[in-house]
Amino acid sequence: MRVIPFVTVAALLATGASAGPNLLTNGSFEDTTNFVNQSNDTMDLPVGSTLMPGWTVAGSHYLSWIGPTSPWGLTASNGSYFLDLTGYIAGPPFSGLTQTISTNPGSAYQLSFDLGSSSLWGLPSAIQASAGSASKLFTSTLTGSNNWEAETLNFTATGSTTVISLIGAVGYNDIGLDNVSVQLGNGPPPSMPEPASLVLLGFGAAGIVLARRGRI
Repeated sequence: MRVIPFVTVAALLATGASAGPNLLTNGSFEDTTNFVNQSNDTMDLPVGSTLMPGWTVAGSHYLSWIGPTSPWGLTASNGSYFLDLTGYIAGPPFSGLTQTISTNPGSAYQLSFDLGSSSLWGLPSAIQASAGSASKLFTSTLTGSNNWEAETLNFTATGSTTVISLIGAVGYNDIGLDNVSVQLGNGPPPSMPEPASLVLLGFGAAGIVLARRGRI
């Protein structure tokens, strides 16, 4: 008689939800279909612009979409392109961007992004991140010429769509943004049967397999 390990049944029941693909379009700003090098491998986009696929420029100022050959001593955290939410001016006002995604009401999600800072261009750097009713200020004070700090904001969807917003809040000549993602959160595992029921389920699964072999 071959006994099926009970732990296999329990482990199968305890499997919870896992994060899926990025729900955002063009999260690392690598879709350069409409990118035009205006100078210094940089393109400035005014408030309201939708030229960057998937995104709408927001905030109070234009943003700078920067490529890999710019002279600023800054590089992307993911891929070759990134954003500077200060544009070409020092200090406020700042820019940002928004994107609306489809969500399931009541489901947990996680917004993640990389916040860029540089002691060469002024510290600190900060971004106000919002996802539906959830909002948080993220600040980087890392010293160094080209820093990227991973940030996360957990939220629960309240509707069939959710607006993702990332707006520059504090900075001087650099508020970097790159590698933006929204994924399903890791929710709790499915409801587990009572211990007695779980034992019966284990023996039941073993009995089914053994019965198929013709004998116990």
